Amino acid sequence: MTLIYANGIVQVIKADELRILRKRARLTQAALAKRLGLTTNAVARWEQQVRSISKPMARLIRMVLEPKGVGR
Repeated sequence: MTLIYANGIVQVIKADELRILRKRARLTQAALAKRLGLTTNAVARWEQQVRSISKPMARLIRMVLEPKGVGR
């Protein structure tokens, strides 16, 4: 699971968490991919656990999908 705190600490994000965050934001894989500047296949591979998400990309995903001020 990826956790981002105010101090910028980032850990790995898992497929099930990505799927939950994406659906909570009411985005399709294609819409999320477009916002991230990626292909739909890249998002699908993450959610299918075929590829792992890099720390910089995990941070970007959080910035795109989580409301401001939300941290864990």
